[in-house]
Amino acid sequence: MEVYIMIQYVDNGDLAIFDGLSFRRDKKTGYYLNAKTHKRLHVYVWEHFNGAIPKGYEIHHKDFDKKNNEIENLQMLTSKEHHEIHGYALTDDQREWRRKNLAENARPKASEWHSSNAGSEWHRHHYEQVKDKLHVKKKFVCEYCGKEFESTQVKSKFCSNNCRSAARRKSGVDNVVKICERCGNEYTANKYQKTKYCESCRHRA
Repeated sequence: MEVYIMIQYVDNGDLAIFDGLSFRRDKKTGYYLNAKTHKRLHVYVWEHFNGAIPKGYEIHHKDFDKKNNEIENLQMLTSKEHHEIHGYALTDDQREWRRKNLAENARPKASEWHSSNAGSEWHRHHYEQVKDKLHVKKKFVCEYCGKEFESTQVKSKFCSNNCRSAARRKSGVDNVVKICERCGNEYTANKYQKTKYCESCRHRA
């Protein structure tokens, strides 16, 4: 018969002991972490009772309390399900704080790191690892003229910039309504074309 192991909390709840291991509570994240295994307590508890967590899955606290790491309070969800649950649980103030923190702290720091010597070195090293895959040419069929062509781009649609531009003009995505300077009637034309007259007035001119 398997003996159920309880989690012991000491040091005013900042230290948890489970299965002979100590997990210290991170004041910033609220999670308990073991320094040797580098695993969070709720993950370790789940794997203790259920085995390894499959790739793409995460462990969720049912009551959203990171201090309640008993197995009955833990649930395995896909990463998408887990993020959606926590997204719905956020208050408007929490969402605003996250947006503000991203704009004022995360993005500037990320930009600063990428432009630093360490960031440049990381990019060079990463490029050396993937450059062979980046330059592999694949065959595609142009969606505008039907010509077969080769490209290193993953989702190439057109064989040339001319075909790309022609397809965009044909789609009418850039069309706007203008007023003919000669007859005063409305007509439709590409907003990037410097037309002043409708088609009838252009022919008469």
